[in-house]
Amino acid sequence: MFRLSIAILALVAAANAAVHNVTSFGADPTGRRSSTEAIALAINAAAAENGGIVHLPAGSYSSGPIELKDGVILDVAAGCVITFLPDANLYPPLIVKLPGKMRHLPFTPLIRATGVKNVGIRGEGILEGNGPIWWNRLPPPATRPTFIYGFDSHNFVINGVTIRNSPMNNIHLCDTTGISIQRVKIFNPPDFHGKGPNTDGINLISCRYVHIAGCTIGTGDDCIALNAGGIGSKRIATTNVLIEDCHMTAGHAAVSVGSVTSGGLHNITVRNLMVENTVRGLFIKTNRERGGLIENINYSNIIMLNVRGEGIAISTVYDSKHQDYHNKDIPEEPIKDTTPFIRDITYDGIGGSCGNEPVLLVGVPESPVRNINISNLNVRSLKHKGNYLYHTDSIVINGRQQ
Repeated sequence: MFRLSIAILALVAAANAAVHNVTSFGADPTGRRSSTEAIALAINAAAAENGGIVHLPAGSYSSGPIELKDGVILDVAAGCVITFLPDANLYPPLIVKLPGKMRHLPFTPLIRATGVKNVGIRGEGILEGNGPIWWNRLPPPATRPTFIYGFDSHNFVINGVTIRNSPMNNIHLCDTTGISIQRVKIFNPPDFHGKGPNTDGINLISCRYVHIAGCTIGTGDDCIALNAGGIGSKRIATTNVLIEDCHMTAGHAAVSVGSVTSGGLHNITVRNLMVENTVRGLFIKTNRERGGLIENINYSNIIMLNVRGEGIAISTVYDSKHQDYHNKDIPEEPIKDTTPFIRDITYDGIGGSCGNEPVLLVGVPESPVRNINISNLNVRSLKHKGNYLYHTDSIVINGRQQ
């Protein structure tokens, strides 16, 4: 239902809104001078009319950061390339202040939407982030600007565009409700200076009612990452998510749940994926300091080719620096506020090949990984490894209780 409402919203906006061509505001389609101010003027004009379309026709545009406002759709036409200038002075630290909420960002994002509603980025054009300059200047673990950032927003549509060479996360949305990301192509190098430069394809934190479909993602970190943060009464879950019909061409994990899990993640469906050349296939990760309840996640009809690690992996002892989860001597600890719980996960029709175990499930003694049902599993380990289970309960693989 939410998918239809978002799609209808976008169509109504496109049909009825005024079009503001950035060249009418002084944008330079040759790219020889910056179009930052012209794009901002066009956005302000559209916002003053309670929303509209900001159109960038075919051409090459140079720009600094872009801020979307209520009701504004950024229309990046076929043949249009927006190249974001790699001058760090254009992207100073940003403090986002909204009622009862605040975010401190080390850099202003290339495109941002904070505290707004009914916004979008669409078209067949290209968004170029000049990533190599940033990666060389600020290699990991240093941070760099996010490409598309949304916070505390409602009804955010991203459709059709190609995103290349993001300095850091490509699409990073936090505490946002009503998200549609369709037919988006994301391309970052799969490896850089020995490790990915944190260029997650789509990274969602504490988001609700999400539809991701028809995307192609190749990146230097997780292709799609679902997270949920917060402490105490301010925990916010990620829930009601549908991911379908996507092609992952490179990355750490095709779809990652966690490792930020304190807010809880549930009611998630992942189906009809082609996964190639990732480190892991489907990865749920958390640890005793992250906490949260992860439940009701359903994966189906997923093909994996040349996955280097595990096909299916769940770990409640995740450590980004030490990712060998075998034969750990894990002592029992008292259950506490940050104890993670993982249960009620299904996998159906997962096939292909991987380097390590087809299935790796690792819990902790006080909170085993529970109620995992894996059916029609046909993933071949190229290293001839069997499945690995540690501190689990009620696990069924291809009809057999483990």
